[in-house]
This record gives sequence, structure tokens and C-alpha cells, in this order.
Amino acid sequence: MGKRTVGDVELEVHEEGNGDPALLLLHGFTGSSLDWTDVTGDLARNRRVVAYDQRGHGDSTNTGDPASYTIGQLTTDLGSVVDQLGLAPFDLLGHSMGGIVAMQYAVAHPEKLRSLILMDTFAEPTGGIPASWIDYVVGVARENGMEGVAEMFLSYIDQAPNAGDLTPERREELASRIRYKLTHMDVEALDQLGRGLGTFDALLDGVAGLRMPVTVIVGEKDSGLREPAEVLAKAIPDAVLEVIPAAGHSPQEDNAPSWLAAVRGHLGRAEAQPKA
Repeated sequence: MGKRTVGDVELEVHEEGNGDPALLLLHGFTGSSLDWTDVTGDLARNRRVVAYDQRGHGDSTNTGDPASYTIGQLTTDLGSVVDQLGLAPFDLLGHSMGGIVAMQYAVAHPEKLRSLILMDTFAEPTGGIPASWIDYVVGVARENGMEGVAEMFLSYIDQAPNAGDLTPERREELASRIRYKLTHMDVEALDQLGRGLGTFDALLDGVAGLRMPVTVIVGEKDSGLREPAEVLAKAIPDAVLEVIPAAGHSPQEDNAPSWLAAVRGHLGRAEAQPKA
């Protein structure tokens, strides 16, 4: 679909398929709409699927301005995209940092959502990335460019739960995505949003008040986020917890069939809800 102007930035927006309500997929920290490559075609067979690159990520604007990268600003961006595309009421899936943005949006605008999926994410800043790790990675970026960070992240492929099952072709496909995402990311977004993941206002009390179908998805091997996922699922009334086997932080890439089954199960539950 191309660029959408949101305030002083342009966000790269992708759409596929037809049918309401739409499903909006919101990627996480250091991600982009490339994160959904393996699953959008399947999901778009019977619905409109929307994904966009958040500011400082992918093909969206890199502002170079540290002050422009806050979780609150990303939530404002989401609201602008929703309104420009006329999505409400819609289904929203947020991954990791995108899950935090999705929770902020859901608490502020529950009337615009039909349902919510929270994937490998957390509602309290204690689940954030250690500041020492952010210091190190940002230091690499400022000394060697984002290409240096991309090379660091490539090693994560070989640490994935299904690394031993990857064909050379699949490994190179995932590596190509990582290279593109990291080399197109703003170092200021890496710095400020990475720190923001450890300082945002806790959302657990807010999401406990949601009254819509909610599914919490987490990869079986995403050890740091298994407990936060369980906390989320217990806090939100009638939420369903789906643990994706043989998957880590990006279960849609590690185990797409099981992830798709969980998402389709959620959408079926949302469809079955009595209309307001």
C-alpha cells in the first residue's frame, strides 16, 4: 500500500486480503512488517490484514530525534493509522513492544477494538531489556553502525528452538530479514525504545478492566516471557493462554502452523461473541 503520513513521519503500511473486521499486526522492538511474511498470506485468505513498520523501523521514517521515540508516541501513531484506514472495530495483535503499544491503545480506546491478541509481551516494565544490554548494543551501533548490530543478531538464528531443523535456504531467508530490519533501523529508536521497555507505566490494572475477547500467545521456549504471559492471562477476564510448542520469541516464524491455529481459534471466539 505504501506510505501513510502520521504527524511528521511517514509509516510504511501493507494491506492484504478483504473482509471486516480487519486484523492489524503490530511488530516489536527491532522488528518490521517482515516479521509477518510467513503468515499474512494464510490469514488474508478470508480477511483484511494490515501491518505497518513503526517509526524508526523498517521502511518508515527514521527521525534521528531521540525525543520522538517513546512508547506513548508509538501508541499515538497506532491510533492515527487506525483512523486513517477506517479500521474500527478491528482485531489487534501486538508482539513484544507492539504488545505494550496494543495494551496502551486497548485501555484508552476499547470501543474501537473487537478483540485483542497479546504475543510474547509483558504488562509491567520489570519484563524489559536490561539497561546494560541496551548500553552495549547501542555502543556497537554508534561505533560500527547498525550493520554491526545486524551481525550480532544473526547469531540468534542458531540459538532458536528449531535451529537444528532449519534448511540452509530457510536460515538465509531469516538472516536476510534480520539484516534488512537492523540496517534500516534508526539507532536513536534502538536506544530510546530499548530503554522505554523498562520504564513505561505498568498496564496490568488497566488491562484487567478489558471486556473483549483476549488471547495471550507465548512461545514455549521464550523463557523470560512465559511467566509474564501467565500473569497477563490471569489478570484479564476470560483471557485464553496459548503456548506455542517448539517456538521462542517469534512463534509465527518458529512454528507457523501452531501459531496460525491459535490465532484462528481466537478469531473464531471473537466472531462468536454476541454483537453489541
